[in-house]
This record gives sequence, C-alpha cells and structure tokens, in this order.
Amino acid sequence: MAGLTKEQKAAKALLAKAIELSGLSAEAFEALGEQERADWTKSAQDAIDLIAADAQRLADDAVAAKSQGKPAAEDDEPDYTGLVKVEQGGEELHVHPSCLDDHKRLGWKEV
Repeated sequence: MAGLTKEQKAAKALLAKAIELSGLSAEAFEALGEQERADWTKSAQDAIDLIAADAQRLADDAVAAKSQGKPAAEDDEPDYTGLVKVEQGGEELHVHPSCLDDHKRLGWKEV
C-alpha cells in the first residue's frame, strides 16, 4: 500500500492538532457540528502557522548571528585556563589537574 500524499499528511496533522486543541476524544470531536469542527480546524491551522513562523524566525536569527559572528583566526589558541600542560615525546597536552597523576604514571612530564 502506498504512503500518504503530502496533502493527506497535512490534513491528518491538522485534524490531530484540532482534536488536541479541543481537548476532546477523536470520537467526540467527530460528533461536533460542522461549524464547531471548522472553528477548531481554523484554530489548529493558526497554531501550526505560528509554530512554523517561529521556527523560521529562529532559523533566520541563527543565520544572522552566524554571519555577524567574528570568524576565528587560525592562530587563535583555545583557553587552557585551569589546565596543566604535560608533554611526552614532543607531544603536548593540556590536562585537568585531577588527571595529572594518571598522565604522570603513563610517562607524561609536567611542563
């Protein structure tokens, strides 16, 4: 059996949102009059549109913030505040002080 079309999925989601907003069961919702169902469906469509607009606004804000952000220079060094520098065989690491003893046991020397 083929899947639902885009329109069928949208209609199903709209009906589910209308039922959710009404607080009724699916059977009770179907028992409502045509005008009441139409009103709940309009409210559901408004809620879906609001969610979509909010998601688009957040996406636009993220793009704007990213484009205004300062590009990191390649020579920018991470902040190693509070870490201890150790080396072994020409390789250097910055480790948390609580891990220093473990690194020393493995042959790392504190710089």
